Amino acid sequence: RGLSQLSLATLYKVFKAKLASHEAARQRLLMTTWELEEAERYTSFLEAYHAENKQQLGLEDAKLEKMR
Repeated sequence: RGLSQLSLATLYKVFKAKLASHEAARQRLLMTTWELEEAERYTSFLEAYHAENKQQLGLEDAKLEKMR
């Protein structure tokens, strides 16, 4: 049977099912976009944290050299 032979009520159910499918795909895409944003922000934080630690280590190394 083709779609043209389905009742209006059944066609509406197929429409709603397809609509839900599209919304689920849209939500997965949105979630993936936010996961990428999260990863980028954590990477930026870790790079800044690493730079601060590296600078602090350099200052501590300089203090040790002065003590020798």
